[in-house]
Amino acid sequence: MSNAISVHVRLDGGKHDYARMARPLLRTLDGGRFQVHLDGALEGRQVALVATDEPVPSEHASQLRDFVRRGGGLVLLHGTLAGWSSSDAIRELAGWVPSGPGPLTELVVRPDPDHPVTQRLDPEWKVRDELYLSEGPPLDAKVLLRTSWRFTEQVVAYERACGEGRFIYLGLGHEPSTYQDPNFQRLIGRLLMLAAGRQAAESVGVGLLGYGAIGREHAMSITAVSGFRLAGVCDLSAERREAAARDWPVRVHAHQDEMLSDPEVGLVVVGTPPSAHADPVLAALDAGKHVVCEKPFGLHVDEVDRMIDAAASRGLVLTVFQSRRWDPDYLALRDVARSGRIGEPFYLESFIGGHDHPCDFWHSHEPISGGTIYDWGSHYFDWILQLFPDTVRTVTAQAHKRVWHDVTNSDQVRVDLTFEGGAQAMFLQSDIAAARKPKWYLLGTQGAVVGEWIDGPVPSDFPAQIKVFRAGGEEMLTLPPRDEHGFYRNLADHLAWGEPLAVKAEDARRTVAVMEAATRSIAQGGAQIKVEI
Repeated sequence: MSNAISVHVRLDGGKHDYARMARPLLRTLDGGRFQVHLDGALEGRQVALVATDEPVPSEHASQLRDFVRRGGGLVLLHGTLAGWSSSDAIRELAGWVPSGPGPLTELVVRPDPDHPVTQRLDPEWKVRDELYLSEGPPLDAKVLLRTSWRFTEQVVAYERACGEGRFIYLGLGHEPSTYQDPNFQRLIGRLLMLAAGRQAAESVGVGLLGYGAIGREHAMSITAVSGFRLAGVCDLSAERREAAARDWPVRVHAHQDEMLSDPEVGLVVVGTPPSAHADPVLAALDAGKHVVCEKPFGLHVDEVDRMIDAAASRGLVLTVFQSRRWDPDYLALRDVARSGRIGEPFYLESFIGGHDHPCDFWHSHEPISGGTIYDWGSHYFDWILQLFPDTVRTVTAQAHKRVWHDVTNSDQVRVDLTFEGGAQAMFLQSDIAAARKPKWYLLGTQGAVVGEWIDGPVPSDFPAQIKVFRAGGEEMLTLPPRDEHGFYRNLADHLAWGEPLAVKAEDARRTVAVMEAATRSIAQGGAQIKVEI
């Protein structure tokens, strides 16, 4: 039986064309969580979502009141409550009457950081909308969103119990841009779940398997994101265990079985070297834990498939720490490519490197790291496959070993991909590049995007400068700050509310398949490998 919530949606035209404006919102109400019904009777549904300028007939208002009292949920958007507030039945559900609206303007909206529905939304965001004013919602209401208005604090959204059900008011929705806002879209999904009686999952205890430099980064994100708590650290090194105990008030373990048997640990972050990912991931899944695997997911597709199958058979979450999906320069590049501003993207060159001695850690030892391709390639191929989602048809790769003979990784690798439909992408990583190429050079049928490295001792630590070229001129894009905890915010939202997982294991599998094919190509002297990835 489906666990999806049955939602009755009423979006009218008129003064505000809600039916047209809300299309982007409806597309985010995925079928795994919601069954959306745009027509038909309210009977048999769990929640009603309404945005209208039309008055409510008294008979319909009474039906809605009874629907909520019996356990249903009612979510009213924008001016719906103001337009319906003459009804005694609706006033009984709402407990207040808003006035207005005020003039159309930019509002700074601030969610309540403690309410489960609004946790992990942006601390504030700007929206162009009309504000419906009031002296405040009823005392039994829980405020969800606030905004400042002429030196007063105004409520933008609240929820309250009514009988066995729940009433929710969200006073936004005047402009099409509101329905396209990711925070608004995520909030609506959560409000529908709350209105249906669903609650956010409890906070998840996280155990770190490995406490090197990347382990500390994971710990900082986990402790910074609501919905997670650091519950354990496991490392073979006594020195690193002592460091973890100094850094955090957490239980430490010398053996993974100790941590995997801890009922307080519900999610395990596997931070072992790439050649040793599969066994601890499988052990964690076998212990009933969700898993975050460090990148690269693995060195071979067959071990990746074993991990994916194990997670699927147990109904557990398995994801890969492709944290650079949240890099602001990549997001800018992706958004331009998807927007159509440069037409259809068909050709990409990408580069990272310099003329620097490699480190002497496991990163530079091919039997453990997988080789140079698996280093930055884990990020670059993830980016490339997001930009070009078509099937990869050929992979060709070459490698050089010319300067740094004290390490086993290649000094330079180049990988060329061709896709179904003819698009091409190239990745070059070099430790013997005295002159740097652009980070990205993307051509589309109507323009181009170039990402230039910032001058500095470690340019990879900073976002590239993104410039868009079109026939009418060029534009340097302003980049927002990086969301340092974006990966874990998304994972917490997925575990708490079932929101779509940003990094699916199947996506990371494609990246491994490309890198494995490139490794075969190098072994065959740069032969073109035909694939279907």
